[in-house]
Amino acid sequence: MDENEDFESQQSSPAVVGFPGRLTEEQLSRNMMALHDGMNELGTRYDKHVFLAFEDPATFGAGHYVFYPLEGHASRFAVTELYAGTDWRDDERVPTSWSWESEVHVPSTDGSYPWMTIAEGEIASDDYEQLLRVTENWAKNTYQLAERAEALAMEAADRGDVGRSGPGRTFLA
Repeated sequence: MDENEDFESQQSSPAVVGFPGRLTEEQLSRNMMALHDGMNELGTRYDKHVFLAFEDPATFGAGHYVFYPLEGHASRFAVTELYAGTDWRDDERVPTSWSWESEVHVPSTDGSYPWMTIAEGEIASDDYEQLLRVTENWAKNTYQLAERAEALAMEAADRGDVGRSGPGRTFLA
Protein backbone atom coordinates (compact mmCIF):
# COMPACT_ATOMS: atom_id res chain seq x y z
CA MET A 1 0.00 0.00 0.00
CA ASP A 2 1.51 3.33 -0.98
CA GLU A 3 1.32 6.50 1.09
CA ASN A 4 -1.67 7.93 -0.83
CA GLU A 5 -3.69 4.73 -0.50
CA ASP A 6 -3.04 4.73 3.25
CA PHE A 7 -4.25 8.34 3.46
CA GLU A 8 -7.37 7.56 1.42
CA SER A 9 -8.27 4.58 3.61
CA GLN A 10 -8.36 6.84 6.68
CA GLN A 11 -10.81 9.37 5.28
CA SER A 12 -14.38 9.70 6.46
CA SER A 13 -17.16 9.12 3.97
CA PRO A 14 -18.81 12.42 2.99
CA ALA A 15 -22.22 10.84 3.63
CA VAL A 16 -21.26 10.19 7.24
CA VAL A 17 -19.39 13.38 8.00
CA GLY A 18 -21.88 15.75 6.41
CA PHE A 19 -21.00 19.23 5.27
CA PRO A 20 -17.47 20.46 6.07
CA GLY A 21 -17.43 22.56 9.21
CA ARG A 22 -20.61 21.03 10.63
CA LEU A 23 -18.84 20.40 13.96
CA THR A 24 -16.22 22.69 15.42
CA GLU A 25 -12.76 21.47 16.35
CA GLU A 26 -13.80 21.81 20.00
CA GLN A 27 -16.88 19.63 19.48
CA LEU A 28 -14.85 17.01 17.62
CA SER A 29 -12.29 16.97 20.45
CA ARG A 30 -15.02 16.69 23.08
CA ASN A 31 -16.59 13.74 21.22
CA MET A 32 -13.19 12.07 20.80
CA MET A 33 -12.51 12.31 24.55
CA ALA A 34 -16.02 11.10 25.44
CA LEU A 35 -15.57 8.09 23.16
CA HIS A 36 -12.14 7.39 24.67
CA ASP A 37 -13.56 7.53 28.20
CA GLY A 38 -16.48 5.31 27.17
CA MET A 39 -14.17 2.72 25.60
CA ASN A 40 -12.06 2.64 28.77
CA GLU A 41 -15.19 2.21 30.88
CA LEU A 42 -16.35 -0.71 28.70
CA GLY A 43 -12.89 -2.26 28.92
CA THR A 44 -13.09 -2.07 32.72
CA ARG A 45 -16.69 -3.26 32.98
CA TYR A 46 -16.10 -6.44 30.95
CA ASP A 47 -12.42 -7.04 31.84
CA LYS A 48 -13.07 -10.48 33.35
CA HIS A 49 -13.48 -11.89 29.82
CA VAL A 50 -12.69 -9.03 27.41
CA PHE A 51 -9.40 -7.19 26.87
CA LEU A 52 -9.18 -3.66 25.41
CA ALA A 53 -6.00 -2.98 23.45
CA PHE A 54 -4.93 0.43 22.18
CA GLU A 55 -3.30 -0.27 18.85
CA ASP A 56 -1.86 1.49 15.87
CA PRO A 57 -3.84 0.43 12.79
CA ALA A 58 -0.95 1.36 10.48
CA THR A 59 1.23 -1.18 12.32
CA PHE A 60 -1.21 -3.86 13.49
CA GLY A 61 -4.03 -3.38 10.99
CA ALA A 62 -6.98 -3.70 13.36
CA GLY A 63 -7.93 -0.29 14.81
CA HIS A 64 -7.19 2.28 17.47
CA TYR A 65 -9.41 0.51 20.04
CA VAL A 66 -9.49 -3.26 19.73
CA PHE A 67 -11.45 -5.58 22.03
CA TYR A 68 -10.42 -9.23 22.22
CA PRO A 69 -11.91 -12.09 24.23
CA LEU A 70 -9.49 -13.28 26.93
CA GLU A 71 -10.49 -16.89 26.25
CA GLY A 72 -9.12 -17.45 22.75
CA HIS A 73 -8.36 -15.12 19.92
CA ALA A 74 -10.90 -16.18 17.31
CA SER A 75 -12.73 -12.83 17.29
CA ARG A 76 -12.16 -9.14 17.81
CA PHE A 77 -13.97 -5.82 17.64
CA ALA A 78 -11.97 -2.93 16.20
CA VAL A 79 -12.70 0.81 16.14
CA THR A 80 -10.61 3.03 13.88
CA GLU A 81 -10.46 6.81 13.87
CA LEU A 82 -11.20 8.46 10.53
CA TYR A 83 -10.12 11.98 9.61
CA ALA A 84 -11.20 14.59 7.07
CA GLY A 85 -8.49 16.63 5.40
CA THR A 86 -5.59 15.05 7.30
CA ASP A 87 -4.22 11.66 8.34
CA TRP A 88 -2.57 9.90 11.30
CA ARG A 89 0.73 11.77 10.79
CA ASP A 90 -0.89 15.05 11.91
CA ASP A 91 -0.31 15.45 15.67
CA GLU A 92 -3.27 17.85 15.95
CA ARG A 93 -5.75 15.55 14.21
CA VAL A 94 -9.16 14.78 15.64
CA PRO A 95 -11.46 12.12 14.18
CA THR A 96 -14.53 13.24 12.29
CA SER A 97 -15.94 9.72 12.42
CA TRP A 98 -15.04 6.17 13.38
CA SER A 99 -15.32 2.89 11.53
CA TRP A 100 -15.92 -0.36 13.37
CA GLU A 101 -15.52 -3.98 12.40
CA SER A 102 -16.49 -7.20 14.11
CA GLU A 103 -14.11 -9.87 12.85
CA VAL A 104 -13.49 -13.60 13.26
CA HIS A 105 -10.69 -15.94 12.22
CA VAL A 106 -11.81 -18.31 9.48
CA PRO A 107 -9.91 -21.29 8.09
CA SER A 108 -8.48 -20.82 4.62
CA THR A 109 -7.65 -23.48 2.05
CA ASP A 110 -3.94 -22.76 2.51
CA GLY A 111 -4.17 -23.62 6.23
CA SER A 112 -4.03 -20.04 7.47
CA TYR A 113 -6.70 -18.28 9.53
CA PRO A 114 -7.23 -14.76 8.14
CA TRP A 115 -9.59 -12.25 9.73
CA MET A 116 -13.01 -12.01 8.10
CA THR A 117 -15.32 -9.08 8.74
CA ILE A 118 -18.80 -10.23 9.76
CA ALA A 119 -20.24 -6.79 10.57
CA GLU A 120 -19.03 -3.24 10.02
CA GLY A 121 -20.13 0.35 10.04
CA GLU A 122 -19.12 3.98 10.23
CA ILE A 123 -20.40 6.45 12.77
CA ALA A 124 -20.06 10.23 12.70
CA SER A 125 -18.42 12.08 15.57
CA ASP A 126 -21.66 13.49 16.97
CA ASP A 127 -23.12 9.95 17.10
CA TYR A 128 -20.29 8.53 19.24
CA GLU A 129 -22.83 7.24 21.81
CA GLN A 130 -24.21 4.91 19.13
CA LEU A 131 -20.69 3.54 18.63
CA LEU A 132 -20.41 2.94 22.38
CA ARG A 133 -23.70 0.99 22.27
CA VAL A 134 -22.50 -1.16 19.35
CA THR A 135 -19.20 -1.78 21.13
CA GLU A 136 -20.95 -2.65 24.38
CA ASN A 137 -23.20 -5.14 22.59
CA TRP A 138 -20.11 -6.95 21.29
CA ALA A 139 -18.33 -6.84 24.67
CA LYS A 140 -21.43 -7.92 26.60
CA ASN A 141 -22.17 -10.83 24.23
CA THR A 142 -18.54 -11.97 24.37
CA TYR A 143 -18.62 -11.70 28.18
CA GLN A 144 -21.86 -13.68 28.45
CA LEU A 145 -20.57 -16.43 26.13
CA ALA A 146 -17.46 -16.76 28.26
CA GLU A 147 -19.56 -16.86 31.45
CA ARG A 148 -21.70 -19.68 29.99
CA ALA A 149 -18.65 -21.61 28.86
CA GLU A 150 -17.10 -21.16 32.30
CA ALA A 151 -20.26 -22.39 34.02
CA LEU A 152 -20.45 -25.47 31.80
CA ALA A 153 -16.80 -26.30 32.43
CA MET A 154 -17.12 -26.23 36.20
CA GLU A 155 -16.77 -29.55 37.97
CA ALA A 156 -19.82 -31.07 39.60
CA ALA A 157 -20.30 -30.17 43.25
CA ASP A 158 -18.93 -32.77 45.63
CA ARG A 159 -21.61 -33.87 48.14
CA GLY A 160 -19.06 -35.70 50.24
CA ASP A 161 -21.39 -38.58 51.14
CA VAL A 162 -21.82 -40.14 47.70
CA GLY A 163 -19.51 -43.10 48.35
CA ARG A 164 -20.62 -43.65 51.94
CA SER A 165 -21.87 -47.07 52.85
CA GLY A 166 -23.12 -48.67 56.02
CA PRO A 167 -26.12 -50.17 57.80
CA GLY A 168 -29.44 -48.57 57.04
CA ARG A 169 -28.11 -46.91 53.89
CA THR A 170 -30.35 -47.44 50.87
CA PHE A 171 -30.14 -46.22 47.35
CA LEU A 172 -32.60 -43.43 48.20
CA ALA A 173 -31.04 -42.34 51.47
